[in-house]
Amino acid sequence: MKTIRYEFITEEIVEIEISDEWGEKLKSVKREQWKLDKREERHSVNFADLDGKEEYFADSEGDPFAMIEEERYRDYKADHERRIVKAFSELSGSQRELLKALYEDGMTETEYASKLGISQAAVARRLNRIKRKLEKLLK
Repeated sequence: MKTIRYEFITEEIVEIEISDEWGEKLKSVKREQWKLDKREERHSVNFADLDGKEEYFADSEGDPFAMIEEERYRDYKADHERRIVKAFSELSGSQRELLKALYEDGMTETEYASKLGISQAAVARRLNRIKRKLEKLLK
């Protein structure tokens, strides 16, 4: 058995016992993280070295690559919004009402259930059905 010490940001220290197998796995993960950190350090830029070299931070306006990326993002966002609107239009009125009550109006499932005179479990099942339907429509 190995003991791991973990110090929280609140300075609380917790010790956990783990098996040797998990200890070795954790050591391996830490070793890989250390290697990645070292590799990243070699490729990092010290901002003190850039003193007087403001061209590295030039405005992207007029940059054709930035313009292409912005256009792609606008197209993606517009397409995504169209798909969402279409998917929501396929929901029934009561399904849209349930989503509005829970996510826009901030009602809890229990509050909505008591409003309709049904159980909270029934509201949860309806919500799961709606989520599955939206997932299917958005694929």
